[in-house]
Amino acid sequence: MTRQLPHICIGLAAESRGTPLRISVITIAWNDLEGLKKTIASVRSQTWVEIEHIVVDGGSTDGTADYLAGLDATVRWVSEPDDGRYDAMNKGARMATGSLLWFLHSSDTFHAPDSAAFVASKYAESEFQWGYGLSNIVRDNQSIGIGGQIPFEHARFLIGGRIVPHQATIFSRKLFWELDGYDTTFGLTADQLFMMKCSMRALPEVWAEVLCDFDALGAGSTRNAWAHYKDMIRARESAKISVTKWPKIDTGLSVFFACFTMFERLLRRPLRQANPSQATGVVR
Repeated sequence: MTRQLPHICIGLAAESRGTPLRISVITIAWNDLEGLKKTIASVRSQTWVEIEHIVVDGGSTDGTADYLAGLDATVRWVSEPDDGRYDAMNKGARMATGSLLWFLHSSDTFHAPDSAAFVASKYAESEFQWGYGLSNIVRDNQSIGIGGQIPFEHARFLIGGRIVPHQATIFSRKLFWELDGYDTTFGLTADQLFMMKCSMRALPEVWAEVLCDFDALGAGSTRNAWAHYKDMIRARESAKISVTKWPKIDTGLSVFFACFTMFERLLRRPLRQANPSQATGVVR
């Protein structure tokens, strides 16, 4: 059931600024036609009408360009080679005209028809610079977990291990370009580097609300804990951010939490295979 949102409040806030709030949804794709169709259908199902959908295809060879050419003008798109996912995402952001940017990759979808309306209502309450909700992690059409850090723990996020779900994160376009967008040279976790920079500018708004269904078969979703922590160490160095007064202690904390996380995952394996049973007999 679609929940009731304060549309009147949104309308008044929009009128005070002269135009309705526009959300730019940016979808990058490469040889994932069926996944792209699913994402586009999800965007079109949103109850919030002021959505600008931008698709940046990396020159797919699976018929994606022909499919996009057959769509109406509600989808703006480009299909051409790029220099990787973050180059494509920056390209989409340059095409955007909305006040808010929401990056929803092909195969990922909104969790509910009013997900965008929910974010719009929050923006009407306080014009946040960035914010995030929860991500429903899906594999083979089955939910396998919920991703997201609530509440937001700034220091723990910077150390690593408290990942902010990128597809459930919304940025103001102004903040995005003040921070020069994504670093296309950083690698797979340039999204975490960018959010690290965002957190040093302003703490995020955080909502205990599932906003997207994230396809767990995508790149980066099966990386081990140590790879993530190493990237967070690199990200802190790149952004010149210190959690404590001593960067070596920051690195030590990252190594400690990485080892702890890997050990904890190892201990979970026998518990997953356990078959609990109730003891019989009389308790005296």
